[in-house]
Amino acid sequence: MSIQWPVKILLAHPQAPFLMQDKVIIAADCAALLGEEIGKQFREGSPVIIGCPLLEDPNRMMSKISLIIKETKARDLEVYAMEVPCCHAIHMMIARAIKETGKEINSKHYIVRVYTRKIEPYRPGVLDESMMRAEREVHGHH
Repeated sequence: MSIQWPVKILLAHPQAPFLMQDKVIIAADCAALLGEEIGKQFREGSPVIIGCPLLEDPNRMMSKISLIIKETKARDLEVYAMEVPCCHAIHMMIARAIKETGKEINSKHYIVRVYTRKIEPYRPGVLDESMMRAEREVHGHH
């Protein structure tokens, strides 16, 4: 098992030894902290890189994700974001990067629920009441 550091998407080198595994996990910062399974996989040696699609420059993040996808030996990606709509951009970045690189990669996408911390499959374009409630509360619109 190679040492994994740094963990931030924007800091990780696209050819870092820890990224040269069959599977790489890309997660939004909050999802990595709240999704217990993500932390467990990291502690067990799975490569996990994190970033915030809302607070970090989306163009830099998109470029870095594309480079990582292009350079890694991974054939499987797991992508985790919080359920709030603003966090869904990370899913779109991954899908776009895979398409642009033309690389054969199997990606699985998930959301982490704010209140229950349960991990569920991501459904593109689907917003439910829990997502809207979490978004209103996080931005101070009770």
